[in-house]
Amino acid sequence: MPGSGKGELAKLFQEMNVKVITMSDVLRERYYKEAKEGERLMDFAIRMRKLYGKGVVAKMSIEKIHNEKIVVFDGVRNWEEIEEFKKLGEVIIVAVHSPPKVRYERLLKRARKDDTLTVEGLMKRDWEELEMGIGNVIALADYVLVNDSTIEEFKNKAKELVKRLL
Repeated sequence: MPGSGKGELAKLFQEMNVKVITMSDVLRERYYKEAKEGERLMDFAIRMRKLYGKGVVAKMSIEKIHNEKIVVFDGVRNWEEIEEFKKLGEVIIVAVHSPPKVRYERLLKRARKDDTLTVEGLMKRDWEELEMGIGNVIALADYVLVNDSTIEEFKNKAKELVKRLL
């Protein structure tokens, strides 16, 4: 879910020289070229999935792979994306979970250009993410990292997992 800390986990993989593809960045590239005037990134993502299938962002992300043996995809949103990745080989799902209140505080501090800056807006975004299918991915994850305290504590837990996986 947005603000859970999955980007921090991705940075740890990058530090271990693992290719990380951030799916929202891949989507954003296309959004800047094809979005309708005034269309939110979330609405664009929903429209893309309706037009091209729920696995479309995974397919676009796969195009960013070159000859890497291990790739981390940051930001999977539904099981159909997992199915696209399984066509490439073994898939290990790591979910990063943070309580909503903690995530909302982080997102409000982060204030990224496309972030909603009200609690009500963040709650709406959560439900949109869940409707997209992210709950199924989290529920069926091979590993779940809980990120509900300090960044240092999370990084320590995450480093342990990264070492086990590589």
